[in-house]
Parts: sequence; C-alpha cells; structure tokens
Amino acid sequence: MPHSTSWGPRGVTWTFSGVVTGEELLGSNQEIYGDERFDEMTYQIVDLTRVERFDVTQDDMEVMASNDKAAALSNPFVKVAIAARDETIKQLSSYYEAHSSESPWKQQIFDTLSDAQAWAILKEKS
Repeated sequence: MPHSTSWGPRGVTWTFSGVVTGEELLGSNQEIYGDERFDEMTYQIVDLTRVERFDVTQDDMEVMASNDKAAALSNPFVKVAIAARDETIKQLSSYYEAHSSESPWKQQIFDTLSDAQAWAILKEKS
C-alpha cells in the first residue's frame, strides 16, 4: 500500500511499493489535480518497479484514463512515464494507454525508472 509523492520543478514522481490497490492508484492522481503546481506540470513519473502485488483492475485503469483526459483540458502538456518490470503491470498500463488515445498527454512504459526519467524530464530540457 505505501506510496510517496515527490514534486520536482515541473512534475511529480510517485513511488509505489508492496501491495498497490486501484483505490490507492486513483487517489494518488486525485491528490495532484487540485494542487496549484498542476497547471505548470509537464510530467508524471509512476514508479511501479518495487510493487509486489498489483491489485488494480482494467476498470480502475479506465477510470484513471478518463480522469486524466478531463485533467488534460486544464493542462494538455503532460508526459506520463510508467516504470514497471512486472508483465501484468505493463499490460494494465497498456490498457490505460489505449484508453488515453484521445488525450493530448503522451504516455510511455519503461522497464527502468532511469529510462522513464530520461524520457519525461531530460527530453524536456533538450
């Protein structure tokens, strides 16, 4: 269940570990929508590399994609980088990506946190 939220200068990184539920994943997104930094945010990094069990459903991912599409109306310039090793997590992340196809947000799934950071943060500076 534990997760941490870290704000950088232009974005947020969530680090999840242990057992992750759909409710927790959805809640982490909800906590940033009302934050004053959201309007200037250019990236979200979701670190799922230390997750032991992912109790998240396709319905949870569809709700998250819908919420993010609505949030994109306020800030269309966000990149969502997901770092995951587990194949089930990657499949569910792909499901999120498929349901976000109409969103202006760009999404990508990576095997490592460093690759996710490089795409989301370092590419922004180039």
